[in-house]
Amino acid sequence: MELLFESRTEITKRTGNVEFFQRKPTIYPEPVLEPDSFVDGAGAMCYGTVLRDKGIFRMWYSAWPRDWADGANSGLVGYAESDDGLVWRKPTLGLVDYKGKGKDNNLIDIFGHSFTVFIDPDAPADSRYRATMSIRRKAGYGYYTAHSADGLNWEYDQLAPQWWSVDVITSIYHPDQRRAIVALKFAPKINGRRRRAVWNAELRDGRWSKAHAALSPDDIANADAISRGYRIGDYYGMGMMPAGSGTVGFLWQLRSSNGTHGVNDVTLVYQAGRGQNWEHVPGRPDFISHADPDFGKGTIYTSSCPVTVGDEQWLYFTAYNRTHGWFLHKDKRIAAKRMQTVIDEGLSRIGVARWPKWRLFGFRSDPGGSLTLSLAGIKEPCRLLLNYECEQGGSVRVSLEDVPERAEENSIPLTGSSLDAAATWSDGDVLAPRPEGQSIKATLHMDRASIYAYQILPTE
Repeated sequence: MELLFESRTEITKRTGNVEFFQRKPTIYPEPVLEPDSFVDGAGAMCYGTVLRDKGIFRMWYSAWPRDWADGANSGLVGYAESDDGLVWRKPTLGLVDYKGKGKDNNLIDIFGHSFTVFIDPDAPADSRYRATMSIRRKAGYGYYTAHSADGLNWEYDQLAPQWWSVDVITSIYHPDQRRAIVALKFAPKINGRRRRAVWNAELRDGRWSKAHAALSPDDIANADAISRGYRIGDYYGMGMMPAGSGTVGFLWQLRSSNGTHGVNDVTLVYQAGRGQNWEHVPGRPDFISHADPDFGKGTIYTSSCPVTVGDEQWLYFTAYNRTHGWFLHKDKRIAAKRMQTVIDEGLSRIGVARWPKWRLFGFRSDPGGSLTLSLAGIKEPCRLLLNYECEQGGSVRVSLEDVPERAEENSIPLTGSSLDAAATWSDGDVLAPRPEGQSIKATLHMDRASIYAYQILPTE
């Protein structure tokens, strides 16, 4: 569906008391994956991906082994499966002998930090699964890509970095844009100081592009960090979600005292289309705060993308027990006792946040008002579907400009709540194309209602 972000250009008019707002997800109260084996005993992090594939949930996650001691990023990639997305199993894959302890583990046969996976529908069978990751190796410390036929047995695309930078990278496939989108952490100089920022690249027609700047921390990011008792606001990474022609970003906001010690919270950003600017939700409220999960209140990282489960969307995330950089001294040397505490506790666990499909943000009337949408590109009979909810006694009615029989008084009121209800009038619910490709102007008359998204659906 097309999400109704405040700056979307098809919103041509707003009247009455209608305000843009953001929702918060529901956090499942328990972790769904714990550090409970030798290869992930120091931490299980969804610095990774969850996909629904061939009837099951599949998770690729960063495994921090029990003998982790040097403070460096782990490059071990664990794999788990689930039938319902809540109860997970770690199958014995027999692919990797970790430090001579045998292959009785769930590690896949590739090494890479921040390993994220997407399915490429345009790729040959041996590259159906594609991955991006960060690796420190002789060929260069940077971001690499890989491919696989089954998601378990992998080959690097090349032995040199695809992009030169460090640490955090996520990637998704966007079906409406027919491309993969990559979000990479870069550290450009901003006002004379190295800052963490998010850059973007893409995969189109089998070719990876160069990376370009996308989201850089600004004075508002710093002011937000200062208001919370920190000094610096950086952008640590970003998960993403295709949403109609646009993309939602789950931006990891690092608020720190010195660039290392602090917390990560998640806020929402939105890109209306390929090549357009990323925009923050006004006020930049937290979508997931580091303090939200009861099982880890130190810091938050999201998986690369949500999955759809019934009438909900689920976003898996990492919850740290301790704050970012807790086991490091201010000069970034390891504090041995704190390091051992982190290993004994398990650095992190994986949880899941849930919300009704497409209901991340929208417009709310209190009590009444309207939104007018200019719907372009309609070339065949179709229906206008709305994702909305109403208070008791509230409603949404729809009128079409210059169509007398589709006036507000002829609209059948939408009440209650629906993820995809068709706008309907006394003469039916089908929208006919306008002459010469003109836009259809639909006004949504809201009475104690919230509208989140819409879809133009051909009748056949």
